[in-house]
Amino acid sequence: MYKVRVLNELVYDMDANLTNHLVTEDWKIWRVDFTRAFRLHRTIKDVKNLVRIDRTLFAKLKALNEAELTQRTKSFLTKPEIQGVMARRDKIVAHFQKLIAEKGESEVLY
Repeated sequence: MYKVRVLNELVYDMDANLTNHLVTEDWKIWRVDFTRAFRLHRTIKDVKNLVRIDRTLFAKLKALNEAELTQRTKSFLTKPEIQGVMARRDKIVAHFQKLIAEKGESEVLY
């Protein structure tokens, strides 16, 4: 669920609710229905959702760049939507870097 929370903040989903989460028999979580996501906001919707983060996800967030995001989403997202994602990505990364500095890696990264 920590990954889902990061995703929800990254895409700024205005309608993230439990009916948008599917859980398979082997406990894999799938996030569906992004019809009210990818808003233009450049802020994080709810920072208290950002408590812990997977190490691999954190590394990939830090490595994400606008050119790659544009290339991979060119049929789906507009330039302002991409700019919103990148601005939120920057804030998410900064938030977790601050948490790591305050609490230590073992408390934030898993």
